[in-house]
Amino acid sequence: MAIFTRSNGDAHPVFALDIANGKQTGNIGSTDALVNPAGPKLDFFAIVVENGSNQARDLRVELDTGEAVEAIIRAIQQTATVAFYQVEGTASGQISVGVYPAGAYTSATLTTLVTGLGATVGTNSVDVSGSQATDVGFKLALS
Repeated sequence: MAIFTRSNGDAHPVFALDIANGKQTGNIGSTDALVNPAGPKLDFFAIVVENGSNQARDLRVELDTGEAVEAIIRAIQQTATVAFYQVEGTASGQISVGVYPAGAYTSATLTTLVTGLGATVGTNSVDVSGSQATDVGFKLALS
């Protein structure tokens, strides 16, 4: 079997499927380089669900149909598509979401959306009026 060793180029052209941004370089400088070879560009947010007194709501018990997590995801999907989400396995009240199209939400608009759901969200009447969203970007977890 013949082997061809590349002596020029970098990994970007292999994965830059949806952009034509000219010559690539092998140096990303001081910024991270996210490569998403399948699907649209996503925005990533962490939503910390808190009541009006800024106390975190334990969402581990809010995962059934009609409960708070479903209500929050449905609200987000009025403007954008949730590609994936993760509810933290702690009492921190955090939901992490990846949404598209990129730019559909900012931290401020997503915070306004979630807090606007009010003090009686879902069948268990969860107060989400003190929640906040942050644009966390995408980071791979280290174990």
